[in-house]
Amino acid sequence: MVEKLGLGYPILSDADRMTTTAYGLLHKGASIDGSAIARPATLVIDSNGRVRWRNLTENWRVRVKPDAVIDALKKITD
Repeated sequence: MVEKLGLGYPILSDADRMTTTAYGLLHKGASIDGSAIARPATLVIDSNGRVRWRNLTENWRVRVKPDAVIDALKKITD
């Protein structure tokens, strides 16, 4: 997909939920059938793999606004 769209950044596919679990984003019992799903989240991860900023929500309909991510990036690069 990255090549097809010509993106200049990686996209994560986490079918086995290893990354979701490692970053504490697994929302147990939250799917319609009661199974675990990934919690909606936006992470800013630095080149050392350290989470510098994150936005989590319990509601899958809620997403972070782009301006909030831009503000977070400005704060960690100042």
